[in-house]
Amino acid sequence: MFGNINSSGAVIDEIESGSASDIVLPNQTGRVQKVAVDIGGSLAKVVYLTATDAALGGGGRLHFKAFETDSIDGCIAFIKQLLDGGRGQDGQGDAPVIVATGGGAHRFGTQLREQVGVEVRVEDEMQSMTTGLSFLIREVEDEVFTYAQDKPMQFVSTCAGEDMFPYMLVNIGSGVSILKVTGEGQYERISGTSLGGGTLWGLLHELTGVRSFDEMLEMSKSGDNTRVDMMVGDIYGGDYGKIGLKATNIAATMGGVCRTALGKQHTAADVARSLLYMVSNNVGQIAYLNAQLHGIRRIYFGGYFIRGHPPTMHTLSYAIDFWSRGQMRALFLRHEGFLGATGAFFADAAPSAKAAASRRRHSFTENFSVAQEQRAHVAALGALDRQPAALVALAQLVDGAAGAYVPDTVDLAGDAAQRAYWVAAMERNTRGLLRMAADGSLPGGDGSRDAAQRMQAFGALYLRHLRRLGEQPTAYGPMSVRALLGLREQCLHEVGLHDIFAEAKRRETEAALAQLPGLLAETDAVAPPAARLELLVRNVLAGNMFDWGAAELRGAIAAGALDFAAARARITWPERLDNARAFAAHATEQPYRRAVVFVDNSGADVCLGVLPFARFLAAQGTCVVLAANSRPALNDVTAGELADIVGRVAVADAGVREARAGGRLAVCGTGSSGPCLDLRKLDERLVALCQDADLVVIVGMGRAIHTNYRARFTCDSLKLAVFKNQMAADAAGASIYDALCVFERGSAVA
Repeated sequence: MFGNINSSGAVIDEIESGSASDIVLPNQTGRVQKVAVDIGGSLAKVVYLTATDAALGGGGRLHFKAFETDSIDGCIAFIKQLLDGGRGQDGQGDAPVIVATGGGAHRFGTQLREQVGVEVRVEDEMQSMTTGLSFLIREVEDEVFTYAQDKPMQFVSTCAGEDMFPYMLVNIGSGVSILKVTGEGQYERISGTSLGGGTLWGLLHELTGVRSFDEMLEMSKSGDNTRVDMMVGDIYGGDYGKIGLKATNIAATMGGVCRTALGKQHTAADVARSLLYMVSNNVGQIAYLNAQLHGIRRIYFGGYFIRGHPPTMHTLSYAIDFWSRGQMRALFLRHEGFLGATGAFFADAAPSAKAAASRRRHSFTENFSVAQEQRAHVAALGALDRQPAALVALAQLVDGAAGAYVPDTVDLAGDAAQRAYWVAAMERNTRGLLRMAADGSLPGGDGSRDAAQRMQAFGALYLRHLRRLGEQPTAYGPMSVRALLGLREQCLHEVGLHDIFAEAKRRETEAALAQLPGLLAETDAVAPPAARLELLVRNVLAGNMFDWGAAELRGAIAAGALDFAAARARITWPERLDNARAFAAHATEQPYRRAVVFVDNSGADVCLGVLPFARFLAAQGTCVVLAANSRPALNDVTAGELADIVGRVAVADAGVREARAGGRLAVCGTGSSGPCLDLRKLDERLVALCQDADLVVIVGMGRAIHTNYRARFTCDSLKLAVFKNQMAADAAGASIYDALCVFERGSAVA
């Protein structure tokens, strides 16, 4: 909860160009009559909550809207309309409230009260901005990015908690305020300048006649400032290398206009570009000097002046890089214009933000299935889904808290060949699912008209997103196999298809459980413990072949043509990727205290592969935690399903029964709902349960190849998967159906 708002399942939903994005709160059931407004010298930013439609499961959506402060009457009329509508037809309900911040909250406070007829609570402007920024840094993955013309949209991992401080916020509105933030609610205004967005707006209006700030920004994109400014090359005829100035550096803003000898001819767009550079360069230099003075290295730029405008961001980045000699970077935010309004909206929690953060037991993940058309600037925005538990990093993960851990094995945005392959593969996979749904062969499909329509809606939605990503790889943040697979699950859930493989999972689990007693008898007969454990490891890999997500195997699985023995026979064991024997020898000589096993698929994978493996470890005295998805994805087993499977097996098998009764075999949800795994975002209950684990086992291609292939741990680890995709195999120098069985000893933390 933030204030009196149920932010469960919050989402960011992009709207039309020139506006900010909505945040959806699908679990907000009450009518919340609250509006937050940040009234600056040039613009008034409004945040308000409305009910959503049935497709989003009811609840509410946070909207963002901006008005020119000169049109404050229109803004107030808009707020009055919102609150009047929120009262309902009978005019009853809780008393609505307006939370206002910014300088205009004082100037227009009385007008708001009189014209809207409600309480107006004024919140401190600087407090609101820092609250809004800290919320975004802490909660929204890929909210923060750097920008340059040659490297647009480089997303930055930010530290959460105490490690995110100190930072500097340069808020560029009509003027500029520079804040030093040292902790939750701990800040001071250390500097500022009167040369900001209002300066640019006023000068350009006088010089060009254009009134709209967005028009001015758009006009500047086509301008050439060298036709207006005096450049270093205009003075020296080239670079001035002795002091590090290039010929293309600006020597004097607007300095070339009256120099007839230079022969410069210019347009209004050229003037717009020149003045945009003037303001941005000035702000960048002042920001650098303050950061240097206060020993701060993280500089966030916010304010409605930026608006994701590429020339603005490039200029600020260039200024910080130039003056710091590459030692600092300018950091930008996708919601840079609404920091104050967002902080004011959640103001109920602001006075004790640190305590509230420690009490909160939820986290936010971004959902791009609801992203609308691309905004005019550099990135689209998705939605923020609130998770029911706090998501934290696995304690045994090396560099997880420091932000150095990268879950994804391949950066698809930076690899054109991989990107083209995976986008095409996802398209083929989707069309295959649609064909299966059409002919009634989709597992779990009930053949109803409604199910068929939902599948068609899913196909249209996901394919539209794939086309966008093919054209703009960073539209939804860093592009990876994890992102593509996660987006597919989000699109399925968005149209109401929450578990399309439910029937297949049930059917395959029943078949696997029927085979389990015979398999246990076979493996129990292997006398040397190390040889038995090696066989069990290889059986985990055989079970991992039963994967509906693998296009190469889906047909055989659907036709029932793949049994456990045949699956095991297909696997090849390249020596460089196979040290099952070394693991078995070590684990039997020195049994582990506690092992966490991140499991993959239902059916044969978990029943015939993972469970016998866990049973053996538990018999040695190891406490085994089986970590499964909290919610459905493909044919992955969920924690609820796995707990039921373990309970059923315990009835028939003494080994599982004793391990379960003795607390040596437990099941816990990961907090995720995708086929890949980000070890920075695990259910805090799982992380607490595994705090003293000395073995981490990761099973499956999505979890151990597409993600975590290079992950390092402070304890021993075992990565188990089969290469069931040609491109993934090629990238690793392997062949399809090669086994990955990598045992690594724990890494010392520097």
